[in-house]
Amino acid sequence: MDPVDFGSASEVEDQSKTWGSDAHTLVIQDAHASSLAHSGCDYGIGHRVLASRSVLALVIDEECVFAGLQGGDIVAWSLDTYELILSVHAHEESVLGLYLSEDGDFLFSSGGDSVVNVWSTRTFERLYSIYSHHDVGDIFSVVFSSTNETIYCGAQNTSIQWCNLSEEGSLSQNAAAHPSKRTHRFFDSRGPDGTRAPRSTEGVRAVSEGGRVLTFKRDHHKLFAHHGYVYAMLLVKGLIESAPSEEALLTGAGDGAVKLWRLSREPDAAPAQVAKLQNEDSVLSIAVEGSLLYCGLAGGTLNIWNLDSQQLVKRIVQHTGDLWAVHVIQGVAICGDSTGTVKKFNSRFEEVGGWTAHKGTMLASAVGRVKDRQIYATGGNDNSVGIWDLTEFFLAQEELPPISNDEMVNTLAKFVAFKTISASPKFAGECNQGAAFLRRHCNYLGAKTKLLTTGQDTNPIVFARFQATSPEKVDKTILFYGHYDIVGADLNRAKWNSDPYQLTSIDGFLYGRGVSDNKGPILASLYAAADLARTKSLRCNVVFLIEGEEESGSQGFHQTVREHKAEIGSVDYVLLANSYWLDDYNPCLTYGLRGVVHANLIVTSDHPDLHSGIDGSSLLDEPVKDLSMLVSTLVGRKGKINLPGFHEAVRPLSEAERKRFEAIADVLLPQHPEISDRQALIKSLMYRWREPSLTVHSMEVPGSKSGTTTIARKAKASLSIRIVPDQEADEVAANLTAVAQEQFDLLESQNELTVEITGKSDAWLGDPDNQIFATLSEAITTAWTPDHSQAFKHKHQYPVPLLASDRTTLTSGMNTDTSTTGAVGPTSDSATRPNQLLRQSSSDSLASHVDRVILSSTTTSSKAAARKRSSQSTAAVPTSNTLAKSASTQSVDSKALPTQLLGRPSNERSSKMIISDESPGQEIPSTPSSASAPPPVKPIFIREGGSIPTIRFLEKEFCAPAANLPCGQASDNAHLDNERMRVENLFKSRDIFRYVFANLVDRM
Repeated sequence: MDPVDFGSASEVEDQSKTWGSDAHTLVIQDAHASSLAHSGCDYGIGHRVLASRSVLALVIDEECVFAGLQGGDIVAWSLDTYELILSVHAHEESVLGLYLSEDGDFLFSSGGDSVVNVWSTRTFERLYSIYSHHDVGDIFSVVFSSTNETIYCGAQNTSIQWCNLSEEGSLSQNAAAHPSKRTHRFFDSRGPDGTRAPRSTEGVRAVSEGGRVLTFKRDHHKLFAHHGYVYAMLLVKGLIESAPSEEALLTGAGDGAVKLWRLSREPDAAPAQVAKLQNEDSVLSIAVEGSLLYCGLAGGTLNIWNLDSQQLVKRIVQHTGDLWAVHVIQGVAICGDSTGTVKKFNSRFEEVGGWTAHKGTMLASAVGRVKDRQIYATGGNDNSVGIWDLTEFFLAQEELPPISNDEMVNTLAKFVAFKTISASPKFAGECNQGAAFLRRHCNYLGAKTKLLTTGQDTNPIVFARFQATSPEKVDKTILFYGHYDIVGADLNRAKWNSDPYQLTSIDGFLYGRGVSDNKGPILASLYAAADLARTKSLRCNVVFLIEGEEESGSQGFHQTVREHKAEIGSVDYVLLANSYWLDDYNPCLTYGLRGVVHANLIVTSDHPDLHSGIDGSSLLDEPVKDLSMLVSTLVGRKGKINLPGFHEAVRPLSEAERKRFEAIADVLLPQHPEISDRQALIKSLMYRWREPSLTVHSMEVPGSKSGTTTIARKAKASLSIRIVPDQEADEVAANLTAVAQEQFDLLESQNELTVEITGKSDAWLGDPDNQIFATLSEAITTAWTPDHSQAFKHKHQYPVPLLASDRTTLTSGMNTDTSTTGAVGPTSDSATRPNQLLRQSSSDSLASHVDRVILSSTTTSSKAAARKRSSQSTAAVPTSNTLAKSASTQSVDSKALPTQLLGRPSNERSSKMIISDESPGQEIPSTPSSASAPPPVKPIFIREGGSIPTIRFLEKEFCAPAANLPCGQASDNAHLDNERMRVENLFKSRDIFRYVFANLVDRM
């Protein structure tokens, strides 16, 4: 097993200094990853959030993205966690325009109901509602001049209106002149008898109320400002030569004209037209940088004008759809059209990249600078918002790209694209490419690396070392263990809502095979170590052993580690992150795992397959019958395992552990009303975690599918025995083999028994009171407990929104296949078609009749029937699916979820009311402000019933205590369809690892 050498010192130094080299220069040879590599250079991974209707308007502030929807809702998502933080029914008809004030304190919305509303971005209470005495129709665009304290808006009737917010307004909305009270020319027309039918209020949702009601003055209305709908508005300084500090108004309309208006500070002065630039098609969007005006037109043309000379500089015709969205950042124009395509053009007007952002019409976009990130958001009629981080694209050549969370997600997207399936030889090439990618990225992050070969037909181990960089470094080492191999995903099945090998971000969750098990946690730990190493604050060494055979029994891992133990060096603590929370709400720490012995029992006959009608008799020993009788001797009533002295080694329950189980129930039960029996929960956890068990996984009979009259010559039972501390895997395997052979001999069968031990690992039990668990507990508390002292520094203080009842079906009804573009669209018919019963063909005419059930009866004893009746009156035994299922299906309600785990402080909300999407007209009070800080979040200390073969091995080999940090939630679906990881969990895991790597040395 010759290791792959470290790169030369100069090579490693160059790679560690050239931040971003790995992210952009890695050659991806496989066709499935080529599109990812191409698109990654343009925008990285796009986070996608789903709305209930088409997205017509967008703005970005320092913490979130706001969206105006068809139907009148305004919603907002956090740019930290991508979770929904606001949902308000803001207008009676669609929200067509959004504008954020210069200081970010006010959000202006305009709609198809001819109303402009003004909202506080801190509390989202409505401050003003403004309407016109004129019938202006839809209000497509709105802007606000903070200098003039005046709102300007463009409408369907070709007019521009303005209103000074310092004007006195009424507090009533019942005036007959209000658009909601007016007679509609079509829907309220008189019938043949001259009467009007009363308006139906059924299904009408109440609009959020409050604030002052103002009206646009009758003379603050410039009719025929254009000869078409006024689609676009922009406030710009420096365009008026005689007064460069003044704001000027630019308007674009359906008549193809862009007009420049001078604004006066006089209260009743109307905007005065200064210039007009005529385009060949309707102007749908406009943007300005310097003296250049960019006009997005119907039909797809992008016109660039020089505002100083009023000359057309360039006409770009690269788009094929209407240009509804145009922005300019540092000389780069970013344009989105009605085909869902985004393209970028540099200052020389050359196309420099692009991607498909939506499966449908792209209707809105917004740009913003958020915590040193350049964010670009897009919205469309596919009911989604795409959020793209363009930071790296706009970095100067000499600048180092940050190792931000978004950069980590971009890396995860590339990592997930490798089908590192260890169980299938045909993916051996991709497994090795995935290992090479991970090694190169470790170099990029500043680690020294090596690939350790584990065998001719097995995948290598990625060995990476971050040396302590702090001036106060300590000669101690933490070893992190993980695995880059995955369980395969069946691409032929329609159960995945996205390509499992294309990372997809939807509503704050990352979907993809391996994202939770174990590629996401690996990157979180690597980036945490890199954070400290880069800032010269890493006080101890951190070593990574990332293997590629964990899902296949860790073949070659033990031997390879022993061979390279001197290179790995001494280890003081072992850390891994390869499990999940008990539910979706409460962080956990795992201090124990059961061990396992996997075995196959195979009974074979000297005879070939026979026909039961010809050869079946009591003289013939049939393999299936022999195997059935044998298995029944190994396990008895209520799961008792019939191996000599097997249960004697099980440790009695200590008082300290009993209290830990009680504490688990104390945390879980208030959040899971579906579990009514406290003791049943505790008993279930004890039996699943600290008691041994035997499971028969399958009984296989070769050729059994070809006919039901066959006496098979061979039968195989696959089983596993889960063992607990003080039960040695080697001893249990030997006893199982001996007992099985002994029981088989008692059958006096002419057949032959083979016992195969296919895998084994010892149980692991850590010390939850030791230093590493204490540090991990502190780290979890620090990461997940809201900082109450900083609570009121958060800009937004919104109540936790209630989601509409159809949110769950929305996700299932969308195909988030982003294999080339990151776009979403409707699912195929095959994904939604109801199950069909198909006739099964058969080559055996007799068998085809036997398959048909003629008579069925079930016989049970009277005692069994009584037990069944008794059990119906008690709660069902809780399983892991109980917690995971309830977590994934429960509605997101502020009462149902512990708010301290939602990534938002629970007691900093405004006392104002908010209108829920789910209950029209029902006011939902926010959590009242409290002077006391919320209680700190404490992890639940748990054991688990599964097994990780390497953890006990690493503890023994390095004489170092181990700890397991579960990163994901119970509903992550590891190994299943739609595997996912919450974005917030990934980011918090990075914070926790960074805390441990920085602070564990203080306890050593």
